[in-house]
Amino acid sequence: MTRYKRFGNMLVVEPPPKAVEEVSVRELSRDTSRILERVGEGRRAVVTSRGAPVAVILEVEEAVGLCGVVLLTRQEAERRLFGEELDDRLRERWARRLEAQGRRHVAD
Repeated sequence: MTRYKRFGNMLVVEPPPKAVEEVSVRELSRDTSRILERVGEGRRAVVTSRGAPVAVILEVEEAVGLCGVVLLTRQEAERRLFGEELDDRLRERWARRLEAQGRRHVAD
């Protein structure tokens, strides 16, 4: 159930946690209708390309609700959007990718 809290003269909307799944671009192109069906059932899909998130698919009502939520740090927004587990996995991958790129630039 969505919770609302007052923050000064504003209202903070806290939607219930959603099940989040990682979907590759290839999987999305092959099985779009099945993925959209799961999103319609209340899940989110984080679309990744080579392990890096490039898009998020979510229900229209949830997207409209998120438009009203401002005042979040980037890290908090990512945590809410991706969920704890997926957020941690994506951060680890991103750190490894940046580290590998740094090593390549040093070797050049």
